[in-house]
Amino acid sequence: MLEKKYLLVFDFDETIIAQDSEEEILKSAFSKKELDEINQALTKIDFFEGFNYYFKKMKQNKMTLKDFNSILDKIQLSPKMKELFDYLRENKSKYEIIICSNAVDYEIKYVLQHNGFLDLFDGFICTKGKFQNEKSEHLLFVEKNQFPHSCNICSSFQCKGFEIKKYIENSKNKFEKILFVCDGSNDFCPSKNTLKKGDIVFPRFEHNLYNKLFKEKLRDQLVCDVCPWKNAEEIISKLKQL
Repeated sequence: MLEKKYLLVFDFDETIIAQDSEEEILKSAFSKKELDEINQALTKIDFFEGFNYYFKKMKQNKMTLKDFNSILDKIQLSPKMKELFDYLRENKSKYEIIICSNAVDYEIKYVLQHNGFLDLFDGFICTKGKFQNEKSEHLLFVEKNQFPHSCNICSSFQCKGFEIKKYIENSKNKFEKILFVCDGSNDFCPSKNTLKKGDIVFPRFEHNLYNKLFKEKLRDQLVCDVCPWKNAEEIISKLKQL
């Protein structure tokens, strides 16, 4: 018999964490001159090649795994996110909790482990990056085309709507509601095309998805409920009402 739960989907950058992880890593790993060169190069190559471009430069600069982890140690959770995770741990039987993000899986899992919450999560839909051996020219390496899709809304590298639907289809649980905590423009597709009436999207206040819904006035394209948040205590309050 299928167990009924809520599926709680988190984005990572600027949702679970306060910053964009790649921006923080690049600022810490490179000089301003190197960063300007990297940012210029990233405009000319695809998403996955971008990761490998600066992972190669890290190796050229003799950065080690220990150096890389020390940067990740400094990444901060969003306001009251720890309290939300503590609440979810106390009520874990009600939820299946996953992350859907285009950030690199190693970075996501390291930050969660560092903060004591990796075990809270049941699944990860994110960019897979592998640490390489000493002879490799890359510190990590990311394979191309990890998320093929045909969505005409999303960027070519990932459609979160498609990925979340696929996760739901393959889950052993039947979900009463889909709850989606997020912030970015690429979270519009799942909010519009995957979440149904009675589901809830939590766009972070004054971030890209919030602005798209309320400043660009696209809210009416969603059939799900919309609950903006400034800090994660507001998410806890809504979850307690379910």
